Amino acid sequence: MKKLFVTIIAVLFASALFSQKVEESQVPSNVMNTFKARFTDVKEVKWEKEDTVYTAEFLMNESPTEAEFNEKGIWLSTEWEIPTDCTPQAIKDYVNTNYAKYKLREIAVMEFPVDGKLYVIEIAKKKDCQALYFSLKNEFKKAVKETCDKEKKCCEKKKATTQ
Repeated sequence: MKKLFVTIIAVLFASALFSQKVEESQVPSNVMNTFKARFTDVKEVKWEKEDTVYTAEFLMNESPTEAEFNEKGIWLSTEWEIPTDCTPQAIKDYVNTNYAKYKLREIAVMEFPVDGKLYVIEIAKKKDCQALYFSLKNEFKKAVKETCDKEKKCCEKKKATTQ
């Protein structure tokens, strides 16, 4: 009986750690208002919630896009996926020189309230995953060590480390 109880608690705890799909009606009005103000032409949106962060997934100009907001409705970031074959040559050269044995997994343009727009390149070598941040002028900014996640193809933020 004690083992069953511990197992149930472990399963409930583990399920709480991952993002959950939520209906639009469950998204707080302040989050919805901020979303609608920033993305006026978006029609179809899928929502997820992880901890106190709401993520909207949608198409913007035919590009898969994600926007994150905290529960108070404050915009945290926007991410636009781009095909890996569209990676700027200067960034490819940097990765090949400094991360020769790593595989390019994903590239996106991300916009943040303070840092503005940046390229974010996810790379991996076995269980070593990193996100590399570059300016839109292809200047290296920082590397962030991440946890490899096979389902998401690569990475989840772990801790920041600047090279």
